[in-house]
Amino acid sequence: MAALQSIRSKGALLIGVIGLALFAFIAEEFFRSFQTTSNMDRMKVGEVYGRDLSYTDFQQLVEEQTEIAKLQKSMAGQGDALTDQEQDQIRDRVWQDFITSSVIEHEAEKLGIRVTEEDEQNALRTGQSQSLQILAQLGFANQQTGQFDVAALQDFLKNYDKNMKQMLQAGNTAYAEQYQQIRKVWDYTEKQLRKEILSQKYGLLLSSTFISNPVTAKMNFDDQTVQTKAEVVALPYSTVADKDVKVEDADLKELYAQYKELFRNDGGKTANLKILDVTVTPSEADREALMNEVKAQQEKLLAGEDPASVVGGSKTIYTYSNLAMSKGAFRQMPDVSAALDSMAVGSVKPAYFNAQDNTITTLKLVSKVQAADSVLYRRIVAVAATPEESATRADSILKAVQGGAKLADLAKKYGQPTDSVWMVSRQYEGPGLPEEDAKLIGEINQMEPGVRVFSNTQGSIVVEVLQRKNIETKYNVAVVKCPLNFSKETYNTALNKINRFLADNRTLADIEKNAAKAGYILSDQPNYTQSNLSIQENIGGSGAKDAMRWVFEEAKAGSISKLYECGRQNDHLLVLGVKNVSNEKYLSADDANVKEALTQLAKQKKQAALLLERTKGVKDLAAAKALAGAVTDTVSTSFLQSPQLNALGVAEPKLGGVIARTADGKFTGPVAGAAAIYFAQVQSRTPSTEAYDEKTASEQAAAQQAQTAMRTLLASLIQKANVKDNRYKF
Repeated sequence: MAALQSIRSKGALLIGVIGLALFAFIAEEFFRSFQTTSNMDRMKVGEVYGRDLSYTDFQQLVEEQTEIAKLQKSMAGQGDALTDQEQDQIRDRVWQDFITSSVIEHEAEKLGIRVTEEDEQNALRTGQSQSLQILAQLGFANQQTGQFDVAALQDFLKNYDKNMKQMLQAGNTAYAEQYQQIRKVWDYTEKQLRKEILSQKYGLLLSSTFISNPVTAKMNFDDQTVQTKAEVVALPYSTVADKDVKVEDADLKELYAQYKELFRNDGGKTANLKILDVTVTPSEADREALMNEVKAQQEKLLAGEDPASVVGGSKTIYTYSNLAMSKGAFRQMPDVSAALDSMAVGSVKPAYFNAQDNTITTLKLVSKVQAADSVLYRRIVAVAATPEESATRADSILKAVQGGAKLADLAKKYGQPTDSVWMVSRQYEGPGLPEEDAKLIGEINQMEPGVRVFSNTQGSIVVEVLQRKNIETKYNVAVVKCPLNFSKETYNTALNKINRFLADNRTLADIEKNAAKAGYILSDQPNYTQSNLSIQENIGGSGAKDAMRWVFEEAKAGSISKLYECGRQNDHLLVLGVKNVSNEKYLSADDANVKEALTQLAKQKKQAALLLERTKGVKDLAAAKALAGAVTDTVSTSFLQSPQLNALGVAEPKLGGVIARTADGKFTGPVAGAAAIYFAQVQSRTPSTEAYDEKTASEQAAAQQAQTAMRTLLASLIQKANVKDNRYKF
């Protein structure tokens, strides 16, 4: 009872303690939730209509498209390595696809548009969808039409697991990897196909609202096909003296209101930057040192040392394959390809500098043979526990074939693929081919039709060559191609120099004043948005990304960044100065770049008005030609084209439209264009040789109207989609 009484006497205190404990628990959960949300936001590449794209999902999409791009390059005989520019294009394509598909899905959901299983099956059956063309290139195509064949895909998917198991059991890991890669392509294509179908259904609904009458169809046909020839006289705006044109603030205010949408910013924050970007380049000492290294490899090749050892012991970017290859294998090294025909077997080309790829190169023509570009063959891998047992089994298979058995029947018996396949040069030619693979391929290429056993340390296979095509000269070449890079000493010299400059110039004003004196170029990057990735892509490296994160997350007006060491080759020293940062939807009318653009526009309008006033008495082409400063040319154009005079080099769509609408032999009168006032005399009109079909023309006109409307609508919807682009963080 005493204990109970004690608790009662301290009830208020206990309630307070419990309340504090509960508050602490709730606060802890709140801050944990806040931290989780904050971490998720930090890992968000972007957002459209509230739909997030996480960095993980973005990277997966990029990797999927990267694998497809590698596969396409490999099939084209260009290797499977992607350039930095190609990688950047893939990342941008993934982002743009996310925006477009998100907007269409958002609109389709409001309209009740869905993609059904039947829609997908119809698309597969017709095979016309753009998404399916990569599968057609991979072999899922009708042999007669070259179009996608759904039956071939269905057969592949049906037998995928069984064939994968057989390949792995036969130790054919290379084929298994390719087979698995093709399956991944289908998995990606299936997702893209559904997006494409949804876009088509949405576009079809939009296009159903457009019709084309016969008059519109005929005008549209003529606008595209009828060519009008005219003699044109231009009076350039530059003929107006600057003193005759005065641009007032009121002019700029009026134009800003009129063209404000041109200065809309949907890319997030913007910054006016000053960029000090130093590219470190090799010194003469670096060049001389590398030349001596390559000459040492040249001497070893001349002395007859093993080419694989010589090349492998160098700094070459092209590893040796002991295989005679076609010239196409060296297309990425045109200097090497060009040297082959003039070299004798066994000769070595002296070391030389190649400015096109910034390398110092020497090469030896090891051998030259006549071999097939394409070989049709089938094979059986003699699977066994040891190479010796494999050789014994291969011999028994060979004897069975020599005794009249069919290799295809034996392959089926051993649970291996029975089909014959074409081995084409572009499939295997390239650097770094393993020695045993190179030897096998080389012997098959020179093998006459028949059956033969090939053995190596891994085991034996029985190969039947059925057909050989395109016998050509092939070259076994040892290439030592070493990139000319700067040394550590050269880099440190450049680094120390810029650090001294920054130590002496601590404000943005000082850097602007003294950069040129120090031998640096300070460039302007006006209105750089966070969705603009040109600095990250052109310079590259993690430092460039860190620099842009600093600009959009930390920098203030007048700030100078730290020195960033960046570049894809670690060859850039980057410093950014920030004039100002803005988060407004529209660039201000007071922005220097906006003012400059509006001033030029106002000046052009006033020049056009002055010239129109001065030339209002011009009634024919002869009078136009007599004008001081006039230039004359002849153009052939249609209503939808934008002709340009050679002397001015500016496309003029308005002029093309006026000429196309002017009758034969008639004078147009003055036309105010982008660069001049134009006068034209129509000389002749040439109709199309294509026969006019009203039904086809009407359908095309309606389709073109729908496509234009679709592009306009999507652009408008994207502006309203609250797009948030955070790619600069990654």
